Formats: sequence, structure tokens, C-alpha cells
Amino acid sequence: MPVSSLPLPIISEAMCGAFEQHNKAMHRWAEILTDWPVDVQDRFDVRPTMNAGTVDARGYRERSWSLIPGWAKAPRLAYSTFNARAETVAEKSTFRSAWRKSQRCIVPVSAYFEWPIIDGVKRCHRITGSDGLPLLLAGLWDTWVGDDERHTFTVLTTQPVSQIDWVHHRMPLLLDADNIAEWLHGSVDQASRLLTARTERRLSAAPFIMRPGSTGDLFADC
Repeated sequence: MPVSSLPLPIISEAMCGAFEQHNKAMHRWAEILTDWPVDVQDRFDVRPTMNAGTVDARGYRERSWSLIPGWAKAPRLAYSTFNARAETVAEKSTFRSAWRKSQRCIVPVSAYFEWPIIDGVKRCHRITGSDGLPLLLAGLWDTWVGDDERHTFTVLTTQPVSQIDWVHHRMPLLLDADNIAEWLHGSVDQASRLLTARTERRLSAAPFIMRPGSTGDLFADC
């Protein structure tokens, strides 16, 4: 059935926070993800505050998804920080310090998920690259030190590409292979140019349901 004949979705204001990191898929970009360990456990349902694999200028590090700025008095904030708008990340107090210090990272994912409301029901959709390769999400990281040390990150968001704008009015800021070095190692000015860059990757969104025999209770609420 063509998309034009489907019921129009109701798009929620908040971007849904969920993605997967399938280890085999990550290694399909081994020339970029040179520090991605071979023994990393597959993660099929990463939600805010859960750990995920990231790559920064120094290499691979596991971090918790929801950035806690280093200046925070406590490791909990009264508002969500798992996403940061690319248009304002350099200005918002929560992310400004990490941005100015070039604490940038990439979050490789094999897919991320959104729940548009179709016919009054939230419908889980899995968004992937049409070429089957992993998506590289632009992120920022920070470290909070108190009674313990918390390594955290946020995913930057931007306007969606046309293929998936019916799913949500925001999408993760995607980095193309040619931009990885500039994002991780470039100056703040160089990285700033990537905040408005439009990915050349084609994306697809497909309904996603729990399949019998899957490992774990994956997206049971879809």
C-alpha cells in the first residue's frame, strides 16, 4: 500500500528515545569504528539512562544515555537531556559547556524507533538506512564527578529528511562517513558547520512488531 493511502499519523511533540546497537551491524563500518570492541553485547532496546556504546576522539567508551553536565550539583536533573536540538545546542546551559569543550561523540546504531499515532494507536516503527548500513548519530558527552563518576551522552536532533517526516518532526542528526573525522577531531567552528548539514543517506521506516522467539522482551509496548 503506498504511503499516500495510509492513515495520516499524529506526531507527538517529544522525540521517542529508543535505539538498537547490533554488534554485527556495527562492524560493517569497521574502517570507521576501529575501536568498536568485538565482544560488546548486542543491545536491542536502549532507552534513556541506559548504557550504550559511543565513540569519541579517544575511542570507544560506554556511557549512560541522558547527559549530566559536569557543573550539576546532583546526577539527576528535573528535565530530560537525552536529546539536544542542533539549532540551540551551543546556547543551552545544559549542553553549552560540552559543546565549547569539543566533547563530541558518535553513537552508532543499527536502527532507532519512533511511535507515531495512527488511527488513535501508537505504532512502533523501526528507522534504518535504506542501504542496510548503520546510522551514525551525532552526540555530545560529559562527565559528572561526585560520590561516583558518571559518563553520559546526549543525541543531537534536527529537522527530518523527507522520507520520514511523516513519522516525526525531528530526527537524530546523522553524520556521513566523510564527516566523522571533522566531528570528532575538528574545531568548534568546523563542527558547527555540520549542525546544519543534511545527510545524503536515504532512510526507511517500517512497522515493527515483536517476533516469536526473539531474545528478551523487546519493544513489547509497540
